[in-house]
Amino acid sequence: EQARMVLPQSTMTEWYWSGSLDAWSDMCLLRCASDTQEETQEVANQISHKMHELFPVSWMALRC
Repeated sequence: EQARMVLPQSTMTEWYWSGSLDAWSDMCLLRCASDTQEETQEVANQISHKMHELFPVSWMALRC
């Protein structure tokens, strides 16, 4: 995110990700860590929150 400031007028981008629930859990465990870039933590926390809304039982089982 910090490197995006060199794009013309802070150009917005959009992308789509897919993956298994297990892969999303692994990503969130890694990217929610305190030594991760702040912007990356924010995205990972938002993903984790959404996954908890959509799959509460499975998400809690994967996160423990």
